[in-house]
Parts: sequence; C-alpha cells; structure tokens
Amino acid sequence: MDNILSAQRRSPKSLYVLIPLLLTVLFFFTTHRAYHLPFSYGDDHRALGLLHPEKVSDTYKAAMYGQVPDLKGSLAVDLYFGRFRPLSWSWYAMLCKLFGDNVFLYRINNLLILFLSCFFLYRIFSCFGVDDFSAFIVLAVYVFGRNSEAWWTLDPPSQNPGECVLLAGMYTWLLYRKKQKTGWYILPSFLFLLATLDKESYIVCIPVILLTDYFFFNPKPRLFAKEYWLPMLTVIIPLAGLVFTVLYVKKVYAYAYTDTVLGIFIYNVGQFIMSAGLLAAPIVLLFKDSRNISRSIVLRIVVVLFLWAILQLVLLKGIKLDSQHHYLIPWLIYPFILTAIALTKLRAISTKWYRLNAIFYLLVVMLFAKNTYANSQSYSASLEGYYKMIDAIKKDPGPEIIYLTSDACTDDWIAGTRVILDNEGINQEMYFCSTADSVPSWEKEYAANSTQNAYKHIPFNASIFKPDGRWIILVDDMAKNGVVSEDISFYKDGQNEYIKVKGKSILIPGHYYYFSESYPGRSIGDILRGDFRPVNYKGFYAIKLNDLLKVPPLNNNPPPPGFRNLPKDYE
Repeated sequence: MDNILSAQRRSPKSLYVLIPLLLTVLFFFTTHRAYHLPFSYGDDHRALGLLHPEKVSDTYKAAMYGQVPDLKGSLAVDLYFGRFRPLSWSWYAMLCKLFGDNVFLYRINNLLILFLSCFFLYRIFSCFGVDDFSAFIVLAVYVFGRNSEAWWTLDPPSQNPGECVLLAGMYTWLLYRKKQKTGWYILPSFLFLLATLDKESYIVCIPVILLTDYFFFNPKPRLFAKEYWLPMLTVIIPLAGLVFTVLYVKKVYAYAYTDTVLGIFIYNVGQFIMSAGLLAAPIVLLFKDSRNISRSIVLRIVVVLFLWAILQLVLLKGIKLDSQHHYLIPWLIYPFILTAIALTKLRAISTKWYRLNAIFYLLVVMLFAKNTYANSQSYSASLEGYYKMIDAIKKDPGPEIIYLTSDACTDDWIAGTRVILDNEGINQEMYFCSTADSVPSWEKEYAANSTQNAYKHIPFNASIFKPDGRWIILVDDMAKNGVVSEDISFYKDGQNEYIKVKGKSILIPGHYYYFSESYPGRSIGDILRGDFRPVNYKGFYAIKLNDLLKVPPLNNNPPPPGFRNLPKDYE
C-alpha cells in the first residue's frame, strides 16, 4: 500500500475520455425524458426566482425572509438558514446569465459535470493501478447509484460542482505525490477551497484526505509538513465563514425529524454499505489475501474510514436522510476507490473470485440503472402533470388559489408553486390550508419559523369550498394511480363529486381533476406489492369550484384545457 502509486497502469489515453463519455451517454438515454422539462415546483424554485427576480410577488419575497431572490438575496437566505455556500449561488447565478430560460442547457450542464466527475474518478483509479474493466464497473455504480438524481434534476444550490472539484483535487494531489515537486500541492489546495465553498459537506473531507496522505503516501511522514499548511487553510476559510454564519443566526440549519440520533446512525451506515456495492470486493480480498495485507494497513484504513464516517454523521445530525441521501456522497468516494482497488487485486490472485465479484457489481449496476430509469420517469410524469395543472389555472385562474395539504408544515412546494405562478403571470393570491388536526410537537419550532408563514392560513372547513370560482390544489400530496394518501381521496356519486378527508365526505360545488401523465409500471416495488399493471400514472389533484355568479351550481362544467381523464380502472 505504501508504494501503491508506483503501480499506476498506463491505459490508452483515449479510454480516460471514452469510458466516462460512454457512461454519461448511457445515463442520458436512461434519463432522457427529463431533459425537456421546465423547472420543478420543488427546490428548483430558487433557481427560477434567481432567474427572474423582477417577476416574483411580495408573497414569495416574504417566503424568502424578505429577500429579493437575486444572488445577494440567495446568499442572505442561506445566512438565515445557517448555511455558507457562496460558490454554489455564484455558480448558479452565472448559469442564469448564460442560459436564461433554456432549462435544457441547465440539465446538459449537469451531464458535463457528471462526465468530468467520472473522468477524475477514473484518473484516481488509474493512479492505483486499477484495470480498465474494474474501473468501468465501479464508475457505473457511481453514475447510477443513490446520487443519480442530482444529475438530472436541477436542485440548487447544486452540490455537483463541489463534488467534481473535490475529485479533481484528490487526483492532482496524487499527481503531486507521484512527482514530489514543490508547488504541485497549490493546485489541489485551490480545488479543495472551491469544493468547501460549494457546500459545507466537503469541509470535513479535507482533513481526512490529508490524514490519508499522511498514513499512506507521504514519503517522510510529518504531521506538520509544509504541504499540509495550504490545504488546511482552505478548510479554515470556509469553516470560519460557516461558524460566523451559525453564530450570527444562532442556529444550525437542520430538517425537522422524529428519528433518534442512533436511528440516523444505523440508517446511514446501511446507506453507506448499500451505496458502496456492499463492499463485497474489499471484504473478499481481505480474506483471500490476508497474508499480504498487514494489520497496520487494515488498522489505518479502518481509522480513516471511521473518521470519514463520524465527521459526516456529525454533519448530518439534523438531516432526515430518507430523502436527503445525497449528503452522503463525500462519504462514499473512499469506498468506491477501495472497491476498485480490491477488484484489481482479486483479478491478480483469483480469477474465480474476481468473476463472481464482477458479476455481482454488474447486477448492482443493472439494478441501480433500472431504479434511475424508473425514478426519472416518475419525476418526469409528475412534472408534466403539474404543468398541465398550471396551464389550466392560467386559462381560468379564478379569484384565488388554496394550497391544501395533509401536513401541518410545508416549505419548498408552496414557495415553488408561488414563484411558478408569478412567472406564468398568474397573480391570484395563494392561501395555505392544512387538514392536520394539530402541529406535532417535534415540528412546532419548524412551523413557527417556516416560510409557509408568508402565506395567509385559513382553517380547513366547509368555508374553503365557497363557490366563487377559486382553485384548490394539492401539490405536496402527489397522487400515484389516483391515490392521494390515506387521509384524502376523491370520488363521484352520480352527478355529485366529493372529497373525503379522514373518513368524512364533503360535497364539492364544482369539479375535481387529476392532472397526470403515464410512466412505465412494473417497478420492483410494484411487483413486490403484487401490482403488475403495464403503466402507472402520477400527478396532482385540483378542485375548480363553480362561480355561482356566473354558472349554475350543477356539476356539468366542461373540464379545463389540458385535463387528462383518469383511466376507467382508477375512477
């Protein structure tokens, strides 16, 4: 291990480009449906606000804590959260200047970053003598793994540039160790600085990377060697900015959650193992080649991985990772590298075990690729259905819009809908209404400081179904195959239409519509539930109430333009 850099394979230079390019093209065809779509109603809304700050309403500005969502305002909103990500927002502001409203270019930009990330990770593999086929397999796991949605969605502030420059910094640091020329550590130090300014997750990576260098690659192990001073400075600068931010706002940004710290730890360990391909190759190698792997090397690897994991888990203390697993990515880079090295070592000592592991990882790739395809199709269908609903509202806006949710608290979904309405020129006031009986105790602080307070709250009772032509929409309650949730459903009885909330039916003096699009069925989850239908539908319910001043109260109005009827099976 100490001389591992001397084992660098000299692959044909064309492969360094062709393999990352091939994987990027495969990823594009897997997720192709998403690339023509506009900005989402989720986290994308801050990008849309950044793109057109002049169009946003006072309500949206209030939801952004009184800030105009330009670059300065975006940085100020992060300051309010307790975040310090100046490079992320500067990067996105630059893209807005370059691409304007052409959302396709933003998504292609993500693909370019994916290609560069694969390129640098491949070059890191080459520094350790990883053979080309093993590198291809592990890169495929990386491309189609749990972080895949970060390359076909547009959630700003984007972590992708930070991940890319972190990998570039690791590769150039390995080049410095190989060349041993003073000054070569300046470039990786600069790249580490860019990574840490992109996202807080990367701040904790740099000390562990330097400790890894000290353990394995420094020919004269000195903890305070001069080449460590500059990269440590790249940690101190953003860390000081983050500490100042936290002290200024007197809180650390976190999602509300009910899980215990132990539960979060167990969950993330599971995600770590699964996303690293179960670490099968390193474990097999440890048993097959134990005579040639000294205990000191194993101990140093365990220490580095342990610190890598603990620092990430401390950072993730307030993150509910069932939906925020992309925060794990800095943690997964090392297991990918170890897996690639282990596969190559197995190839040299046991053809049988190498083939078994290669087949296993290829199956993992196929599973991840299928999940990526299914997720991107589902995402695309929901977004297509969402914009059908927006088009219908635009053509017949009514006096106001009620945002109905079964949750006591909501954030990005209501703000996203508001800024999209603003950009579509739909100026009707939007109100917030929850069917929840009360705010859970664990969510009260979040509710008190939530951006939903920028919207006027109205109670859930019969008065919200006042027949004045208003729209009632359910956005954060996405409906799959016509099913909203256990608490909310819709049905017809003759000419009358009803919404059923917590077992109580309420007559709708108007019509409900399911704005949806189809996407392939028979996902693994569907099959396990015994659902073998050829297609699924995903979209949103919206209610258009009659206006008694203009039309009779009978439910005989034609559907709005763009409405797609449910298949008969779902009615």
